[in-house]
Amino acid sequence: MLRAVVIFVLLAALAAAGAWFADHPGIVAVDWRGYRIETSVAVLGLAVLVLVALAIVLHGLWRWLLTGPSSYGAWRREGKRRRGYEALSRGLVAVAAGDAGEAKKLAKRTAVLLNDPPLTLLLSAQAAQLDGDEAGAQAHFEAMCERPETEFLGLRGLLVQARRRGDDAEALRLARRAYELRPDTPWVVQELFGLEAGSGHWVEARAVSDRAAKQKLIGEDEGRRRRGLSLFGEAQAAEARGESKQALALARKAHEWLPDFVPATALLARLQIAAGDNRRARRLLQDAWRRQPHPQLAPVWLAMTPDADAAARLKALDKLVVGAPEHAESRLALAAAALEAHEAERAGALLQPFVDDPASAGRRACRLVAEWLEMAHGDAAAAGTWLRRAAALPEDEAWVCGVCGHHGLEWSALCPDCGSFDAIDWRPPAGASTLPVEAIVAAPELLPPQQSESAAEPTKPPPHDVGQATIEAEPIIANAEAEAGAEVDAVPHEKRRVSAIAPTATEG
Repeated sequence: MLRAVVIFVLLAALAAAGAWFADHPGIVAVDWRGYRIETSVAVLGLAVLVLVALAIVLHGLWRWLLTGPSSYGAWRREGKRRRGYEALSRGLVAVAAGDAGEAKKLAKRTAVLLNDPPLTLLLSAQAAQLDGDEAGAQAHFEAMCERPETEFLGLRGLLVQARRRGDDAEALRLARRAYELRPDTPWVVQELFGLEAGSGHWVEARAVSDRAAKQKLIGEDEGRRRRGLSLFGEAQAAEARGESKQALALARKAHEWLPDFVPATALLARLQIAAGDNRRARRLLQDAWRRQPHPQLAPVWLAMTPDADAAARLKALDKLVVGAPEHAESRLALAAAALEAHEAERAGALLQPFVDDPASAGRRACRLVAEWLEMAHGDAAAAGTWLRRAAALPEDEAWVCGVCGHHGLEWSALCPDCGSFDAIDWRPPAGASTLPVEAIVAAPELLPPQQSESAAEPTKPPPHDVGQATIEAEPIIANAEAEAGAEVDAVPHEKRRVSAIAPTATEG
């Protein structure tokens, strides 16, 4: 709107000036070197305008002659740069899409068009990695490390390659250099801590973790756990070197930082027992069992009475589980000890809840029930049913890596398979039952029928020891595992109800 008003005002001014000159035509005369030029004012004004326009045109032509070549070169360079960045963008998209051939072609085109080594090296390295050319990628990443502006990115690429090769020593060297450049980068802190821990450099790992916690790169809880795990690793290393006093001091600190971490508790108790401090070891294990019953605590408790017989070990376990006697782990530990001590009635009473609720029985519980049936009743058929149930169930809890699924009986700071740090937890391994859930829960004839008074006197079980029981059970276990994939028979219409798992007094 304003522009239109301005144009209108200018036109009005020109019209007014034209009208004024028309009313006052006048004559202009110029005498110069014997020449006399006479003309009207209007013609003179027009001549001035033409001269001004001609001067403008000549000035523009002169400027173009002076700056034209350089401007043309800049225009060409800008076009080349634009095409180079376009090729770079398309190359990165090809890398993300997994098109190795297109990525390599665009990387070469980018190198020709774009005079920007950091970007071209990055695309070339990624294209080489995508194509499986590890040597080419290595060369590109090393070239990036030679430039201050791209060294950090090159170190990360070389670190990834070293981890893929399994070269932990080289990966540790690269991680330390990256940490020197940027100690406040989260992935650098994570990589360096894991590599230091995996190499057994627990003091260095703890220093990295403490600094990260101060810089708020990790949470407070994670900082406490990493510090506790580092102390636990130091304690294990000291124990392996035979430095029992240092190992005990470090284990005590680790337990202070991680009071609910079962491996740290077991290590501290074992070291206390080795030092002759059974009183503190008992209190430590009883407190741990009351908070979190765990199968790895019972062997440490029994290590305080290494020469005790089976009956004495059963009495010792009674003192351990006093804080959580009804817990499933307490029942299983005591039932196993009772079977070893040939106390079938005690074992039956402990295993009764698993028979009443078969869905709560895991593999270990099913096997203990089968062993009790064989010992107390000599009933191989019922024992075989429970063993088939055990074979059909998923494995019991173990130390399982949440990243790759590796599982074992010992906790480790780093997963032996994938190398992940602190990824191992106590839980059931991944797996599914080979039988339908209904068949597992409703397996028929789990216990032998109650005998009537007119029935013959049952055969008393022979004197029992652990080695002999294992030999006798092997045929049953083999048959049960062979039949694990078979479908369990349907439940009889008149299923007998079991009132108690322990045999009566008249049954022996």
